[in-house]
Amino acid sequence: MKFVSTVELILSVLLLILLCGCLGTEGWSAQDWIEQGNRFAKDGLYTEAVDAYSHSIRLDPINPKVWTYRGIALQHLGRQQEAMNDFDEAIRLNPDDSGAWQGKASSYIESGQYKQAIKSAERSLELAKPGDKKENSWLLLGFAYNRLEQYEDALQKFDKAIELDPKRIDLWQHKAYTLTKLGRYMEVLKCYEVMTGLEPDNPEIWNKKGEIHLALGQMNEANEAFAMAKSLIEKG
Repeated sequence: MKFVSTVELILSVLLLILLCGCLGTEGWSAQDWIEQGNRFAKDGLYTEAVDAYSHSIRLDPINPKVWTYRGIALQHLGRQQEAMNDFDEAIRLNPDDSGAWQGKASSYIESGQYKQAIKSAERSLELAKPGDKKENSWLLLGFAYNRLEQYEDALQKFDKAIELDPKRIDLWQHKAYTLTKLGRYMEVLKCYEVMTGLEPDNPEIWNKKGEIHLALGQMNEANEAFAMAKSLIEKG
């Protein structure tokens, strides 16, 4: 277990004081507050990030990016309707904001509106510029098609995402899940072989790999995978 050091605790407190405006933040610009919000979001402090972005919005309410950033932070807090409202405002200000359409697709998935999610994710891809994380839009499309039980379509979308970022474990996990739904266990196994190569110290992945070997009747391979998972857990 990782314990927070005294220095880390002091720094966290100082950041909170900054956010409250107690150390001269009254002179901060809208961009300063965006950068502060991004730091909070990076550290998983989404409530604080929302507050920082809100400060920025009060100073500059026509910047579509900050509405998108706040929407993402609100999503992490489970405040889906507020997040959707922020994405809609970002799109109103800039209809070509790919990130806002991507966020809107994510909100639609959370609310079970999968066909709307597909439309928003496709719009995000249409508007994507060099440097945009298009793999996330492909991932959202795969998610939506999975929920609609259109597994072949989902698989195609996950493959597109993997082409863009082949080292992302979550993309391979979603592909493996979809292949499992299609009963294509040899291909599922290949996904887990990639994943154990990417994260050889992850016991959960080795355990899942063992389960696939079992499903294929490969007892020796299954036992080896389970033994590896057990060894990694014991190492802690």
